[in-house]
Amino acid sequence: MPKPIFDSHTHVGICDPFHYSSLEETSLSTTVASLISEMDKHSVAQAVVMPNFRLPHRLNEANLALASTIKHFRDRLVGFAWLDPRIEDCCEQLESLAKEYGFRGLKLHPVLGGYYPSNKVVYPLIENSIRLGLPVMIHTGWGSLGSASDVGKLADRFRDATFIMAHMIEPESVHVAKKNANIFLETSYAQHPRRITQAAKTLGADRLLYGSDYPLGGGMEFELSKIMLAELTDQEKVMILGENMRRLTR
Repeated sequence: MPKPIFDSHTHVGICDPFHYSSLEETSLSTTVASLISEMDKHSVAQAVVMPNFRLPHRLNEANLALASTIKHFRDRLVGFAWLDPRIEDCCEQLESLAKEYGFRGLKLHPVLGGYYPSNKVVYPLIENSIRLGLPVMIHTGWGSLGSASDVGKLADRFRDATFIMAHMIEPESVHVAKKNANIFLETSYAQHPRRITQAAKTLGADRLLYGSDYPLGGGMEFELSKIMLAELTDQEKVMILGENMRRLTR
């Protein structure tokens, strides 16, 4: 099954400390070179890449730095803008990153940002993502701000938007995605290959996206192994490992 693998969730750049990590002791900084090296090691052809976590007032700087570092790797790296919906000019930033720098998606992290994804403060960014034709990746898990059901409320309100539920860790994520055909599930942190098997049977393999959350998460090899060990056909694995994400970021 030698088809191109597309990792739907990676990060590069400087990372500010955040409350549930050990980053207070060590400054986590990853480079494009280290990401490409890890991709090559595991035969990953392409990857969606976002900044690491930065405080809201530093996100614009982080997105522009990312744009600069990936511009020579357009054949391998696809930029997603990490934005905070409470920043006054966030919609203008998104438009510039999409039109001037070729970014192909939006990332929201309500847990680290401190807002509910269904809050009306998020609406302008979703409306602009629809207009620009960009999928919206939203972090789930780790507390009530990362509730899958809250992403479901947003998906129900904005049926023309495409949402990617990052991290298939929330127990209700498959149920929420079944009720909302505009939600895709990204598989990092899925507890077991059986969870991926169940999701594919319930939603269809065309709604699942392999992701590693590099350099966090379990690592590319571990996250890939869960797809390979799941009870899926070869064609279903091909879809999850690359074809679905490639289609979303065309």
